[in-house]
Amino acid sequence: MKLKKLFLLLPLLVLPFMFSSCVTSERMGTKHTLVLGGLYESKQGSYAPVPKNTFALRRAELDPAAPYSGNNVSFLWGMFTYYDY
Repeated sequence: MKLKKLFLLLPLLVLPFMFSSCVTSERMGTKHTLVLGGLYESKQGSYAPVPKNTFALRRAELDPAAPYSGNNVSFLWGMFTYYDY
């Protein structure tokens, strides 16, 4: 009986990941890419504030001479964020 319920629930858990593979949108010059519902998220030219509940890495810490572009990349649903502004 439990195995039968598992086989009924398994497609409900897997289907959202299959149909949310990649989304790209562009608004007012800002390009936003989302892969697997947030596993990888890229925002180009956003200059949005970085959330406080993330491990943030700023590009100026790695290369202070590089020009700012406003890009923001998040991994693992926002757990890690790399930004350069």
